[in-house]
Amino acid sequence: MPDSIEMMSITPNATGLAVVGEIDASTAPALGTALAAADHHPLVVDLAGVTFCDSSGLRVLLEAHQRLADEGRRLVLANPSEVIARLFDVAGVNEHLDVGHGI
Repeated sequence: MPDSIEMMSITPNATGLAVVGEIDASTAPALGTALAAADHHPLVVDLAGVTFCDSSGLRVLLEAHQRLADEGRRLVLANPSEVIARLFDVAGVNEHLDVGHGI
């Protein structure tokens, strides 16, 4: 089984971060760390390359959204892959998160 580094990559870009791969219990902590370290305003996270996300990944995104809101900042989850869009819909978090398409 590949380790978590091979399962997900996080690349800084001009507006925030681009995430590719799987967000699960083994990779979610790295995403949480990257989100906490990013200082963009707003912080745009491109999710177009995410192929899987479990509840631990969703929790990291929700916690980052709340933390940034508490700081007066904004987290934008851009270009959600079909997998992520479905997860947000099933979990009922579309109204809570700032989800942008084509950003």
